[in-house]
Order: sequence, then structure tokens, then C-alpha cells
Amino acid sequence: MLKNVTMEDKTVIITTLNEAWATLNSVVDLFLESFRIGDHTHRLLNHLVIIALDEKAFSRCLALHSHCYALVIHGVDFSKEAYFMFPD
Repeated sequence: MLKNVTMEDKTVIITTLNEAWATLNSVVDLFLESFRIGDHTHRLLNHLVIIALDEKAFSRCLALHSHCYALVIHGVDFSKEAYFMFPD
């Protein structure tokens, strides 16, 4: 996948997504829309990889975007929202 999304200068845009942020009309929709409507940013979608941290996020990613990667770490649940500097 990285070969297909890498820019000429070897740049790739990477973000993560979990179930908490993958629901309909959520942050992921706004994030992708900003690329579509921004000044000269639509082409950057071709260089964006979304790392899905759970099954629901991966399914939603596939419905929205063509470059999705399912990261599976057994024994770790990334599906819920966690706040910065909190134990989760």
C-alpha cells in the first residue's frame, strides 16, 4: 500500500481511526471532507493512509476511503475514546 500512496518526495499522510471516531457524521467525515473542499488539497487524499484500530473503524474506513490498514494487536481494545494524560 505504501508504494501506491507515497508522493514523489516519499511523503505519506497517516492517521488513526477507532470506533469512537468512526460513526456516521463524526470526526472522520469532517476530516475527509476538509481534504475534498480545501484549496488544492483533494489530491492529498491519494496519499492518505488510515490506520484502523478495530473492526468497526476498519469497516467504516473501507466505506469512506481507499487506503485503509487494519492494525490488530491482540489483547488491546482501542475501540473506545481515551483522553490525553488519562490512564486509558
